[in-house]
Amino acid sequence: MAEPKFVTTNDGVKIAYHTYGSAGPAVVLIHGWSGSRHYFRDSIETIAKSCRVFAYDLRGHGDSDKPAWGSHVARLAADLRDFLIALDLTDVTGVGTSLGCAIMWSYIELFGQSDRLGKCVFVDQAPLQYRFEGDWELGSNGCYSAERLKGLRAKLLEDMDGFADDNAAGCIQRPLSNDTLAFLKAETLKACPKFLGALMADHTQLDWRPLLPTINLPSLVMVGKKSQCFPWQGVQYVADHIPSAKAAVYEEGDHWLYIEEADTFAAQVVDFAVVG
Repeated sequence: MAEPKFVTTNDGVKIAYHTYGSAGPAVVLIHGWSGSRHYFRDSIETIAKSCRVFAYDLRGHGDSDKPAWGSHVARLAADLRDFLIALDLTDVTGVGTSLGCAIMWSYIELFGQSDRLGKCVFVDQAPLQYRFEGDWELGSNGCYSAERLKGLRAKLLEDMDGFADDNAAGCIQRPLSNDTLAFLKAETLKACPKFLGALMADHTQLDWRPLLPTINLPSLVMVGKKSQCFPWQGVQYVADHIPSAKAAVYEEGDHWLYIEEADTFAAQVVDFAVVG
């Protein structure tokens, strides 16, 4: 595996990344909470045949720095902007999986819709993880309350290895090879447990519902019909409330549909980035 390159954010954090492809529209892959850029390894080469692909590790994850600060979605959105500016990327198709969606929503809220992002792909993320009876009951199936968050943070600190196993089991249902499962686990274990807990505490209570109708960027929402992380209707809500959005429903897809159905995912990203 090639050594990563690095971009330094405006607060001095080194962000690891790789580039693939030499021509076509720019596609930036933004992985989810506890993942890494390598979670896209089965789809990157296909996307790179038609696009210039940029995949990076969030701070606190993968090969990026693990600072004691910055465990907020808004800071990760600022990191994304620093990344795009450092590489002089414009008219980007941003592809966010899970937490990566929230990072793009925060980016849009903070920096507007004419600032480097051109199109958005949102993969299996509801606009609010917490659940509130009578208001919002389509949030996370796992971390949907302060009590569940407390338990998750304890698990991360006390048994990160066990968390990594449970995390995979809760995001995929189709059989994967033992080598693939071991690879995904090793990437998860690169993340800082304390940072993950603090980041989830911020992420899980953010409500992006009011923002969605204001988004005018062309958007594609990928819905895992069999996602264990969210009721599929919570993800469909995103497609229904972004005026320019269209939905791609994965009838057999779980939360990590981009791993389970890498070829379909790659083809849809390419088609959306190139054609729209």
